[in-house]
Amino acid sequence: MIAWQRTALSTAMIALLLAFACLRGGFLIGTAIAGLVAVGAGATLFAVRRRAARHEKTPAWTPLTRVALLLIATAVLGGTLALLFLL
Repeated sequence: MIAWQRTALSTAMIALLLAFACLRGGFLIGTAIAGLVAVGAGATLFAVRRRAARHEKTPAWTPLTRVALLLIATAVLGGTLALLFLL
């Protein structure tokens, strides 16, 4: 497994943890967004692995960019949740 695939998997796991924290905190919009980030990271990971299994050429920047955007969305959502709880 290459590095960006591990990053996609860890992003999905962190987004699920963030969704659980949002759910416990009563932040339902945050729960939905974190759930979508987790689904997006998993879909990105498995879509690229499926293309690789079919021996189709996939540009490396496409999944890397998607994972980076999902990681940024997770960070923004986590920061928003932290600010809501601190203020």
